[in-house]
Amino acid sequence: MKTVEQKRLLVVEDSDAIRQEISEFFSAKNDVITAKNLAEAVDCVEKQTFDAVILDLVLPDGNGLSIFEHLRDDVPVIILSDLGSDENIIDGIGRGAADYIVKPVSTNVLDARLAIRLLPPKDAVICSHGLSLNLADRTAGFYDKTIDLTASEFNILAFLMSHPGQVFSALDIYEQVWKLPHLNTQTIRIHLHNLRKKLLLVSPACGSLIMTEFGKGYYFIP
Repeated sequence: MKTVEQKRLLVVEDSDAIRQEISEFFSAKNDVITAKNLAEAVDCVEKQTFDAVILDLVLPDGNGLSIFEHLRDDVPVIILSDLGSDENIIDGIGRGAADYIVKPVSTNVLDARLAIRLLPPKDAVICSHGLSLNLADRTAGFYDKTIDLTASEFNILAFLMSHPGQVFSALDIYEQVWKLPHLNTQTIRIHLHNLRKKLLLVSPACGSLIMTEFGKGYYFIP
């Protein structure tokens, strides 16, 4: 799993506990600056350059989205918020966020999601058997056909494509993709069923790229 290293990060979060947890985690390998409100965040981005921003939306002095007015377009922003409605997520992505994560989330998952956003373009694309995934903009396609995937379907497919030929149980997939102890492996099976159905609708050849090994799990064709 890729991690974030040797980057300058801005963490904008009004919760002292969350801000400290994120700062301590990323400071081991990065230069981390923190801000507890919008005014401090704006002051930071106007005086310094950052490789990425981790942004809360509900701040004491305003909406975190206002920071986009002061940032370069090429700085990836990961929104980390309690606001999890479709409207909030669409609004955040529409304003320019590279990713939107609903709290609570582990620092390991946050690290993995941010690392993907910081990948060089040449390393952000996985291609195999005509199926391609762009990890940076989270798009999928089979030759010239676009495949519309949910976030969970995309994450599962990206994981399996990154480990071709290796068999993973539903439990393995849950723990590797979400970086959390499993809660209900039936959820993974449903995601896999829907994912394979979408791939099959594109093409029988595309639909056969994820295989099942009875009693063991699932794998992507090597």
